[in-house]
Amino acid sequence: MTIIPQTYAVIGTSEGAMALAAELRLAGRRVFLSDREARRDTIEQLIAAPGLEVDCRIESFVGGKQQVLVTGIEVTGDLAFAATKADVIIVMTPQTAYEEVLCAFVGALRDDQIILLSPGGLGGSLLVSRLAANAGAKGILVGQTASMPIGGRSTSPNALRIVSKKRSLPVGVFPARRTQELLDRLNTDLPQLNPTLNVLECGLASAVAGLHPIPMIMNAARIEANGPYIYDGYEITPTIARVIESVDAEWQNIQHALGTKVRTFSDLLEDAYGVTGHNFYEVVHNVPAYRQVKSPPNLGYRYLSEDIPTQIVPAVALARSLGLNTPLLEATVVFANAMHGCDYWKSGWSLEKLGLAGLGVKAIATLLSVGHNGLAS
Repeated sequence: MTIIPQTYAVIGTSEGAMALAAELRLAGRRVFLSDREARRDTIEQLIAAPGLEVDCRIESFVGGKQQVLVTGIEVTGDLAFAATKADVIIVMTPQTAYEEVLCAFVGALRDDQIILLSPGGLGGSLLVSRLAANAGAKGILVGQTASMPIGGRSTSPNALRIVSKKRSLPVGVFPARRTQELLDRLNTDLPQLNPTLNVLECGLASAVAGLHPIPMIMNAARIEANGPYIYDGYEITPTIARVIESVDAEWQNIQHALGTKVRTFSDLLEDAYGVTGHNFYEVVHNVPAYRQVKSPPNLGYRYLSEDIPTQIVPAVALARSLGLNTPLLEATVVFANAMHGCDYWKSGWSLEKLGLAGLGVKAIATLLSVGHNGLAS
């Protein structure tokens, strides 16, 4: 019999994390909200507040369009305590913080829990599964989504405007043989989850590689001078859109080589938001959630500092191992390195860190399907 989760721990205090915590609470679930030590001030403000003030502008959110004070979310700075209490742990911190977060509560994990990384980057669930297994939770079910399920904008420390919700959200599970188990357990609260073949297909089912780094690099001068400012569609011009379409071609080559479903960036936005267009420029500017939003405040923003090491670097590493050329993806990393004065090739997710080093396509597919335990048996 499928056991429906009753208690969730949402790890993270971003706008998307608070929006999801609010929706789960409105659905009647017990919800813990926690975050890292670096976010202690935010946690303390939320603890002191009477609840989350939600101004929802979309019908698909639980309860529909509404203005409501969501009470009963249990906010704590103790990550291990929140993890211990939960049936499902949804990690919504920056992907670059996964190891720090897991180390804070890995000893509290149980085999009957689910960890859902939202989003999971390219292979984040492989990293987290290994950390959990090393701590003794070898049977834990680890999944990842391609992006955050809900979009919110903070209007004050405890007030949030809900502006978007994905109609379809790709999800991958490690090992993939347990995909239906995760779907059955989470379907009541997250019916928008759309299964992918495996966690790498899920990681590649994200338009982040096109939406985030390229427009930020190509608009660097304005961001540095004026950020944050209000813009539409990530300030993607027809010329920037053509560059993104060329990056998309490299992304599709990786999908094809791995034998996963090939989806363009436009396909992904159309599925998620129900929009259409003749090309990427039209599609991205037809997404309502991308209108009148704030640009990155500066050039250190997460569109580079997070997405480069956890999305682009492992994508290039995979491509190289498969004998593919990805000059534009490589150039994106090179530009980010120069802009930030660092080396994302070294700090980013390597194939060694993800447990994929030295594996060919068939070996990767087998590992993703059966997991490390299945290979050992």
